[in-house]
Amino acid sequence: MPKIDAGSVREHRARRLAQLIDSAEAILNEGGVEALTAGAVAARAGIARNSIYRYFDSIEDLLELVVTREFPTWIDAVERAIAAEATPKEQVAAYVRANLDQAARGTHGWRASISRGSLSPSARERVKNLHVSLHEALTQVVRELGPPHPELTVAVLQAVVDACIRRIDQGDELVTVSDFAAEAVSRLLADDHH
Repeated sequence: MPKIDAGSVREHRARRLAQLIDSAEAILNEGGVEALTAGAVAARAGIARNSIYRYFDSIEDLLELVVTREFPTWIDAVERAIAAEATPKEQVAAYVRANLDQAARGTHGWRASISRGSLSPSARERVKNLHVSLHEALTQVVRELGPPHPELTVAVLQAVVDACIRRIDQGDELVTVSDFAAEAVSRLLADDHH
């Protein structure tokens, strides 16, 4: 029986999984996807190679865990930002701002490049579904706004977010990008366009 180094088995498993993901991230940063092997992760984490498979089924599964690691925090931040605002227009602006803030805080560009180049089609589909769950919050707010073309409005708003996240990933300053996005969204949602 492995030694439990936490208050409960569940807490121990969560800590160990986080340690394995940390190890995988470090290996990916240092040597790229080619360096990510079961042996390398186990050695970095200080556990037996066969023990890592108690936490995921394959290195590909671990890679997916690395790519999706920031999603729960990101989604929570966006949902809290939307909930803090009173009007649908303010909520749309909060959606945009919160997404850009999360992109600037985290390692989105790095994770996105791993996702595009190294995940299996089924893992990429699961990542896509996480993005869709995030976009549903925007869709709901846009419906409340009642524009004549809600799907098109959502698509254009999301395109602004995506383009601005790419600019942040490329090194543009958050304040500059966020101000630009806020102005673009404001113009898109101006009352005289409806």
